[in-house]
Amino acid sequence: MQNYNDLKLNEAQFLSVVGVKLQQFNILVQFFEPCWESYISVYTVSGNYRRRLKKQRKDDVFPDIETMLIFILSYMKNNPLQQAHAAAFNMNQPQVNLWIHLLKKILNNTLEKANCIPCRTVDTLNKLLVEGQDILIDGTERPILRPSDPDVQKDFYSGKKKPHD
Repeated sequence: MQNYNDLKLNEAQFLSVVGVKLQQFNILVQFFEPCWESYISVYTVSGNYRRRLKKQRKDDVFPDIETMLIFILSYMKNNPLQQAHAAAFNMNQPQVNLWIHLLKKILNNTLEKANCIPCRTVDTLNKLLVEGQDILIDGTERPILRPSDPDVQKDFYSGKKKPHD
């Protein structure tokens, strides 16, 4: 099973599995843990209201919060089949599916509280720039839909012939 204690010993391997450096991961854990605790204190893993307090058990799926975060970050980075992810974490596919859906929601809440949600629209980006907040630019080029009018298309032409070049 992939876990934090094994992965943190090799920083290059940690980066390739999780997608963030160890120092960044440790900062993210500080935001992730309160979000997880606030969720699990009210709801069960399956999403039902909790009837009694959550206690740490020997047979818990994740031994610690770091391994839980590694689980979802490695899934988000590598996008493996759920069956393959289940093998890497000693689970079955339905368990992996349940945990992925739950932890994605909690990770999004975590990133929102840490003010690290990516801008998806120009208006949101302009608002951040006006407020003077620090931003990181993702250099990934994404294809855009071009208008069908040939004269207007010229304004959107990037110079590339094909998307795979």
